[in-house]
Amino acid sequence: MTSRSTEWLIEFTVAQADPGTVATFVRRTADGIRKRTGPLPDDVQATIAPAIEEHWRAFLSEVTTTDQGVTELVPAAHRLAVLLATHHLDLSMLLRIYQAAQTASWDFAVAVVKGAPADLDRTRLLIWFWTKASRWFTASIELSVAVYQEEFNRIRQRGDTRRHELVAGVLAGNEISAAELSAELGGYRVSGVRHVAVIAHALTADVIEQLEPTVTALSAALRGAGMTVVRPGGRELWGWIAAPAVGVADLDAAATDIDASQVRLTVGGPAAGLAGFIAAHRDALMAQRVALSPVREVAVTEYSQVAALTLLALDHESAARFARDTLGPLADSDQRHLRDTVRIVLTSPESADVVAARLGVHKNTVRYRVQQAERMLDRPLQTGAGDLLLAIDYLDAFPID
Repeated sequence: MTSRSTEWLIEFTVAQADPGTVATFVRRTADGIRKRTGPLPDDVQATIAPAIEEHWRAFLSEVTTTDQGVTELVPAAHRLAVLLATHHLDLSMLLRIYQAAQTASWDFAVAVVKGAPADLDRTRLLIWFWTKASRWFTASIELSVAVYQEEFNRIRQRGDTRRHELVAGVLAGNEISAAELSAELGGYRVSGVRHVAVIAHALTADVIEQLEPTVTALSAALRGAGMTVVRPGGRELWGWIAAPAVGVADLDAAATDIDASQVRLTVGGPAAGLAGFIAAHRDALMAQRVALSPVREVAVTEYSQVAALTLLALDHESAARFARDTLGPLADSDQRHLRDTVRIVLTSPESADVVAARLGVHKNTVRYRVQQAERMLDRPLQTGAGDLLLAIDYLDAFPID
């Protein structure tokens, strides 16, 4: 920047600091923002002009300096970010406001530089303006986003805490009407519908933010008529899906995009009304006893599929003894392939050829394995088949050393 250009910039900042000139700049920029954002809440709209003016005066005070620009957000811009969060307006609205302001400022800079004296290098002057303004806007946006996120998180945490305390009380037996609960849950319908309850659990802290989108995707897959979530803290999210249009038996298709190494879902219900809201959650909670087993690698666990297993999980010592007594040598850790064969044979109505194809072996191998298992059990597979299957399921979820 030449001394002549610096001299012109000083004259420029003095002229632009004139109250009337500032008012014109603020009005023009505010109009540009209004066109970009559309109607805004009154208190937000009322804060935009002061934020523009404070930003502009602060920028003018540093036009001829060589520092890095904004290190602290001007007060009105801080209030603006807080208000946007308070009104639950999306972060994209904050970015649109700054983008509109940046566009208006650039148009202004181009017009000003065009009117600069002919002896100045207008191109270099415009580049200098662009660089300075870009740094200013970038820093201001980063600071505003940080303020917005902090306020948004504070508001959400306060609301989450209230909602969790209320729902936890209802689940514990506190009396409340369905209408009152519905109002506290943002209009989620409680009475007159069946509920599917979901508990989403993040296996690591870095995927906690994936829980709500995962439950939302599940709700869409079940074609639910509504959904609500409660954040109890930690690595869990509670969800309820109202009036699913398809049965929870269709969960396998819904679970295809869920990474079981990161997120586990347990599902209870469907059950009707306020009592069903509570019962479905309790079932999902019981299903966690199985779903979170260290050796289990299933993304979605439905309570009805593991109900008996959850009862065994209440007393592992007795359950392990039951598995040993029921399976005998078949309970040994090196007999997993035989247990898998027994399960498929007992649960599949298909022919031996189909069972063999499912296991990836020859049908004679299936017959041989069945004979081996029956020798170990000292009885036919069909004798006490229910206990056999339950014991095998228990060992799969909770291996015995």
